[in-house]
Amino acid sequence: MRILIFNWRDLKHSWAGGGEIYIFEQASRWVKMGHEVSLFCGQDIEENLPSFEIIDGIKIYRKGGRYNLYLWAIWYYISRFRGKADVVVDVVNGIPFFTPLFCRIPKVSYVYHLHGDQFFYELPFPLSYFGFIVERFVFPFLYKHLSIIVISETTKKQLISIGFNKKNISIVYCGINGSNTIKNSIKKFSAPTILYLGRIKRYKRVDLLVKIFPKIIEKMPQTRLIIAGWGTEASNIANLVMKSPLRRKITLLGPVNDAEKKSLLSKSWLVVNPSIGEGWGMAVIEANLYGTPAVSFNVSGLTESIQNGKTGILAKDEEELINKICEVLNDRTLRETLSKNAIKWSQKFSWAHAAKKSMRTLEKVEMDN
Repeated sequence: MRILIFNWRDLKHSWAGGGEIYIFEQASRWVKMGHEVSLFCGQDIEENLPSFEIIDGIKIYRKGGRYNLYLWAIWYYISRFRGKADVVVDVVNGIPFFTPLFCRIPKVSYVYHLHGDQFFYELPFPLSYFGFIVERFVFPFLYKHLSIIVISETTKKQLISIGFNKKNISIVYCGINGSNTIKNSIKKFSAPTILYLGRIKRYKRVDLLVKIFPKIIEKMPQTRLIIAGWGTEASNIANLVMKSPLRRKITLLGPVNDAEKKSLLSKSWLVVNPSIGEGWGMAVIEANLYGTPAVSFNVSGLTESIQNGKTGILAKDEEELINKICEVLNDRTLRETLSKNAIKWSQKFSWAHAAKKSMRTLEKVEMDN
């Protein structure tokens, strides 16, 4: 099968996140299954990546920036891809690629989560209203008859709430990379350490974590905070940290490679995600793999990736978030219990299984058309 993917970014983009990992982990396995995979995505203007590149057997085509790549996608399909693909994967990252308007071959849409109010966190007026209207009204109108792959029950319910037929929606959970065993030689940091690892966007509310850190220090004076990742809000977070009287207790790492990520996840006492909502919470499961529990707000997506009271803690508000963070840091028995449960939980997720399940949907869509 010849598979064409439209996605906002690829793994080499400096702002790549869990969505890109989700696509690449499956697509690279489709290639190993014997399928031909091409991916069109935006260019990283700062990095000036090659306009064409092959990664893990996936043919990568890069053109356009954050907004105009959608127009370039239409042009590339008409001029390069038409007649050379059997099925299209349209990845919706807030804004879809509108493939039903220009593409007549079978299509499957990937949806990580609905953005909703996140548009007003991330985009200025009037772009915020444009994104909200497209997602809430245009997207379901154009895509309601397509097969949809989502990453959680939460996202499935969100789509049903805006008019999608639940029969057209399949859940394919994220997999996980790395060994499912913890080496005894890996030790935690000597000081209580909180880790935030992921993209730094407004809706992720990393700024809130920096702002509540003094209250955590009041209860646990030896605590350290590590922030690893990059994104559109990174410069603002750096500015906030530099102005903080506790800046010497906060470490800003920026982007990290796989080896650094595994080390951080293994050695940290706790990962915290203060987001207003997620599609799933891939970093949470990655942390669980290395025996590190998570604390977050009781919000969409994270209520699925965190088993409250078993692999981590869900807080209802800011005050409870602070208290639960301190409780986990201060209670070794609780941490060890959460850690053991977290490792068992993480072993339920596999990229190989995800790739096979999504491929069944692609094959069915091609066959039915």
